[in-house]
Amino acid sequence: MSADRAEHGEGIAHIVEEAAHRPGVAGKPALVLDSTRLSYGDLARRVDGAALALRAAGVTPGARVVLVGENTAEVVVLLLAAMRAGAWAVPLNARMSAGEIDAILAHAQPRMVCYASDSSPEAQAHARRAGARPAPPLAGLQGLCGVHLAAFDGAGTEAEPVDDVALMLYTSGSTGTPKGVMLTHANLGFVTAASLRQQVLREDDFIFHALPLSHSFGLVSALLCGLRAGATLQLVTRFSAERLARAIVDDGITVFQGVPAMYARLQEWALQGRRSLQPNRLRLAYIGGSQVDAGRKAQAEALLGLPLHQGYGLTEAAPAATRTVGHAPPAGVSAGWPIPGIEVELRDAHGGKAPPGTRGEVWVRGPNVMKGYFRDAATTRAAVDAQGWLHTGDVGEFGPAGDLAIVGRIKEMIIRGGFNVYPAEIERAIAAYPGVAQCAVVGRAVPGDEEVVAFVEPLAGQRVDGEALRRFLRDRLAPYKIPAEVVCMTALPATGTGKLAKARIKAMAAERTR
Repeated sequence: MSADRAEHGEGIAHIVEEAAHRPGVAGKPALVLDSTRLSYGDLARRVDGAALALRAAGVTPGARVVLVGENTAEVVVLLLAAMRAGAWAVPLNARMSAGEIDAILAHAQPRMVCYASDSSPEAQAHARRAGARPAPPLAGLQGLCGVHLAAFDGAGTEAEPVDDVALMLYTSGSTGTPKGVMLTHANLGFVTAASLRQQVLREDDFIFHALPLSHSFGLVSALLCGLRAGATLQLVTRFSAERLARAIVDDGITVFQGVPAMYARLQEWALQGRRSLQPNRLRLAYIGGSQVDAGRKAQAEALLGLPLHQGYGLTEAAPAATRTVGHAPPAGVSAGWPIPGIEVELRDAHGGKAPPGTRGEVWVRGPNVMKGYFRDAATTRAAVDAQGWLHTGDVGEFGPAGDLAIVGRIKEMIIRGGFNVYPAEIERAIAAYPGVAQCAVVGRAVPGDEEVVAFVEPLAGQRVDGEALRRFLRDRLAPYKIPAEVVCMTALPATGTGKLAKARIKAMAAERTR
């Protein structure tokens, strides 16, 4: 396969095969799971065989294939095999509830549902509830332990004419009903090639991979970009700070990509045991999924002994739009610079360009922007305009050096006494308070106004005094931004991807007034 065809996405389902043909890569480990090592050559053969098996089972180009499981070799093989068969791979986290799974199945109308039953008790329970049967002993599915298959019994399972779609990822639904984001082979080809050019991930990397494969960060930015580079991925089914620390100190990983909650847990683990994570072989520590405050960033850098890189993206942008990789790491918090080939602009409420030095909605345009939302033309038109600009709903500002900072989300904005308040700004201030692991700020309706409510999760073994925190914030925030209430919880509600579940937290805030 030519480099040009691979660059434009035609080879995204063949990235393992492409890597295996490079000198010295075929016998190199692609996936490491506990004591199991799967080489690039072995992985390529399994993907090829599984694709043939899916076709033999009736999967056709344009059909949806749902995959329910967690981070295992079986899920990786089936994901790549579904794309190789021309189908749309639809990965779902087995930790989702039965109701959530059923709602997505009803919307996606898949031809087949594959359950990686051995990946977790939850996956096994979903398979049992669906009456799924063990995969037949077809070529390619042999060696995939605990895979169960079920045909979806419903109308609308026919193949879609949009046959260039490779993945359909459902958004977490933290701000509403989940939507099926259609990402094409060309989207994924561009993003993985851009990662390769910027050397975000390299062939000599050993990557700790605990991000869910059902989420764009874990699936695209980590797995697909890692395999495209020919790197080795240590695939972890469930994250733990101790497991990560062991990988850093003992296993010699060179890359860790994680969400803020993972870094918070690692810091907590190190503080509790007074353990050091240096020296180590890390060359890249990357944080994504949501913004991080300056204090947390400095703590992570001191703990690991290297700069913490960041980026900005969303599932609809496959998922990357900006990052600090390829530039000197900024001293403060930054989402970085636009990835070459991607345009990023700030627009005002009327769609005009925001004046320099002012905030505006982040608009993104480039080969990374999604095909659209599945069977939802109206919502697609609202998100991506006729000129190809993706209206992200995020509010940002550019710094003097041209790097982007994310201030908050338009839909999360709180109007307090006539002033616009962005939760992200308050969350950054709260995160700088000693003993805070993570926090979430939401608005709550009161007669004639809105007020600010902060939910705080302390570090293990510590407590946060709400009134002391409010006094701390008075020196750092305007009076109208100070939370009317601080609620401390042992653990804040989160989605299966590790993001804080803002919709649930907002409902909890409203409940406290009743």
